[in-house]
Amino acid sequence: MELYGEEEWVFVRPPMESDPEFWGDAGNNVGEPLRPLKVVFTEPAKHWTDAAPIGNGRLGAMVWGNVPNEILQLNHDTLWTGVPGNYTNPDAPSVLSKVRKLVDDGKYSEASTVALGLSDHPPQVYQPLGNINLEFDDSHANYTSYVRELDLSTATAKVKYSLGDVEFTREHFSSNPHQVVATKISSTKSASISFTVYLDSQLDHHLVVNGLNRIIMEGSCPGNRKPPKVDSSKNSNGIQFAAVLDLQISGNNAIVQAIGDGKLKVEDADSAVLLLVASSSFEGPFKNPSDSKKDPTSESLNIASSLKTLTFTQLLAYHVDDYSRLFHRVALQLFNGSNDIQQMNLNHIKHNNVSHANFDATMKNKSLKQDCLGRNVLVSTAERVKSFKNDEDPSLVELLFHYGRYLLISCSRPETQPSNLQGIWNKDVEPPWEKWSPWLGSKVR
Repeated sequence: MELYGEEEWVFVRPPMESDPEFWGDAGNNVGEPLRPLKVVFTEPAKHWTDAAPIGNGRLGAMVWGNVPNEILQLNHDTLWTGVPGNYTNPDAPSVLSKVRKLVDDGKYSEASTVALGLSDHPPQVYQPLGNINLEFDDSHANYTSYVRELDLSTATAKVKYSLGDVEFTREHFSSNPHQVVATKISSTKSASISFTVYLDSQLDHHLVVNGLNRIIMEGSCPGNRKPPKVDSSKNSNGIQFAAVLDLQISGNNAIVQAIGDGKLKVEDADSAVLLLVASSSFEGPFKNPSDSKKDPTSESLNIASSLKTLTFTQLLAYHVDDYSRLFHRVALQLFNGSNDIQQMNLNHIKHNNVSHANFDATMKNKSLKQDCLGRNVLVSTAERVKSFKNDEDPSLVELLFHYGRYLLISCSRPETQPSNLQGIWNKDVEPPWEKWSPWLGSKVR
């Protein structure tokens, strides 16, 4: 095809099985990728937007990575306020005419104010499910060698840190095949895992501890969007929900006990696995929640029971296989420099049969650096963003491209709700993208 008076040809086709070595790590499930597709943090999240999102289309979680007090903030894709109804504003056509006239006259500020009249009632909003809370003893405040990473190749989040000569690891993923948020806590020393775990929610809810390995949370969304400082228990005719947290521990010396307020305390375990499943009474956009026959508690318990025969490793294998079938359909590798470098790529790799690994060794990989012992370690993504204005690191562009794909795969799957706004990640009962003050007669965006 002809571009700007010069003749150039661009060949486009789907990636083939023989392509991974040429294009990068896509489809490469063996070993560490040449350019690791990982979002890397060197400290716990200070703000919700710093947390790492995981999701399976229906269940989402934000991994904060705090050491003494960890939070996994949870969402379910069908938890919304409101009921089916006609939300059409009959005054919208006349308001729209006024807005258009103001825009034509160049009165944009006035147009924005009048445009608030296009909706004469607060729209319904997405609601957070709740939190998994993990509390460790005070010794965990003295951690070193901290790293938190979100691996886009496997859709897993991992937190590592050390206490003295003991290394602790937390692994998290949200499985689509088994509809579960799974967490594994382990360390390099036996009988060193001790913590307290419990669930909570901003929505109206109650908790039940069932034995020494299960916490059940049941609750409901508001039947209608409510202004602040209104007791949600008086407005609980909305979608019902349930979450079940199962606890699995290993270790001959491990002890588990219920300590009240819906909490379980673990002491001296070798490792611990947490499995969180959830369900709601949502039966479609045209079914009033009060007419729903679904029992979210029974559904959650059935899902939890189906997981009893599977190990964490098996759940992870199913999860990675399912996710990889989507994520590794696309590969991208970029290089900075002139057309000469691109031509060298073609000549050396494609025509002279030089392996991608040998060629990539000649390229400076900005995602890795060496520590004081000469080991390759990942550079934090924040560092890479800051340095981008100087080095224009193409592998950071690759990472951003794949991060967008990761979010879309993680926030919507077949038979789940479509992706919207922030996907399945939201911590607020009054989300920041749609603040409403009906008592003031205005919206705040």
